[in-house]
Parts: sequence; C-alpha cells; structure tokens
Amino acid sequence: MHDEIRRNLVTTRTHLLESQILIQTLSDLPSKAADLPPELHAVIELVTAQLNGHIPDSNRETLSGDVSLFLENIDKIALAVSVQLNTVLSHLCVIADPQKPPEIDRLSTKAQTLRDEATHDLPSELAAGRVELANTAYKVLTTHRRVLESSIRILEQTMHGSLARATKTKAEYMHARATVLGLQARIHTHAHPPPAEFVAALRNFKDSQGASEVALRDRESLARKALELYDRAGEKAMKDIAKRATYLHEEIARMQEEIEKLERSK
Repeated sequence: MHDEIRRNLVTTRTHLLESQILIQTLSDLPSKAADLPPELHAVIELVTAQLNGHIPDSNRETLSGDVSLFLENIDKIALAVSVQLNTVLSHLCVIADPQKPPEIDRLSTKAQTLRDEATHDLPSELAAGRVELANTAYKVLTTHRRVLESSIRILEQTMHGSLARATKTKAEYMHARATVLGLQARIHTHAHPPPAEFVAALRNFKDSQGASEVALRDRESLARKALELYDRAGEKAMKDIAKRATYLHEEIARMQEEIEKLERSK
C-alpha cells in the first residue's frame, strides 16, 4: 500500500512538473521563437494566461475563437515548444558536465549520477575539506604568531642596540669632555701661576708631611726592633715580662692606695 501511494505521489509530481515546464515554455515562446507567425503571439499569451488561471471561466466563450486558432496551429506551436525544450536540454547537458556534455538521451542518467554524488560523495568530501581547512587555518595562525614573535624580537634587539650605541656614544663624549677639561686646566695653570703665599703654604705643608713621615718611619723601625727582641727572647722571657708587668701594676695600685690614705689622714 505504501509503495502504491509512493508511486502515485511520484506520478502526480511528475505530471505537475511537466505541466509547469510546458506552461513556462509556452509563456516564453512568443519572445524566443522567431519563426512563429506574429498573429499567434497574442493567442499563445491568452492561452497561457488561461492555463495559469488568470482568466475567469466567464470569459472562456469570448476567447473561444482564440482557443480555436491555437488548436488549429498546434503543430507549429508544438514544434516551437519542442525546439525550445531541446535548447534547454542542451544547456542542461553543458551544465551537467562542462568538459564533456552528455547526450540528451543520457541526461537523465547523468542527473542521477550527480544526485548520488551530491548525497553520498560530496558530504564526505566536504567533511574532509573542512578538516583540511581547519588544519590550514591552524598553520596560518601558527605562522602568523611566529611572524609576530620574530617582529617583536627584532624590535627589541633594535631598541637595545640603539640604547647600547647611545650609551657608548655618551660615554665617549664624556671621556672627550673630561680630556678637554683636563687640557684646559693645564693650560690655565701654565698661563696663570698660583700666588706666592699659596706656593709657600704648599711647601710648608709638604715639609710637615715629610717630617711626619720620618717620625712615623722611626716609630715603625723601633717597633720592628722590639718585635725582633721579643722573638729572640722566646716564650720564657715573654712570661717574665708579663709577670713584671703584673707586679708593676700591683705596685702602682698599692702606691695609689697609700697616697689616698695619706690624703684622707691629713
């Protein structure tokens, strides 16, 4: 039962599409069929309007003459429609396969093949194309990121290099400036000698420094000699010296106590 309903639906749909194609071809016929007599153009347009339901049934008797003329020339009109349909089929063959258009009688088979490819092969190819597109987009984004990183690195290197060169240039400038100032100071010293009082003060300071240096050297020599004597005396002599120092400290403390007692007794 379901198969019969399906067949009926397919048949009905086929008849409907055939009717629509014929009516559409018939409506375009006056403008595309140059070999039709001009008096048939208006007749074809009226019949097409009637088939499309644009003319009410009450006017059919009025148009009966035009319909009769249409039927009388049905062979010419059918031939023109056939030519137009063949032209359309030729265009469809080219659209179906531009490289190798099929014959008109093979167009149905070609259409079935294209439909199968569209419903089975193309979805899988589309999915594969999407995956490939995603991979390509990932590669493009990765390359873009690397380009940005390289650009940033180049900018940083350029910036640091510029700073280093600027610092080096500034240091060289400061060195040259210091050299110029030193030369200017020497020239000023030779051109403007210091006052006599300043020179005398410098000489006195130098003499005092020399005397202090001599005294310090003498003290250093005496200290070295004392160290040499201590080294020669050895450990026993050092202990004796320590005992004598302790004894002297005790005697000094005792004498201070006696002096304090005498002062208190007075």
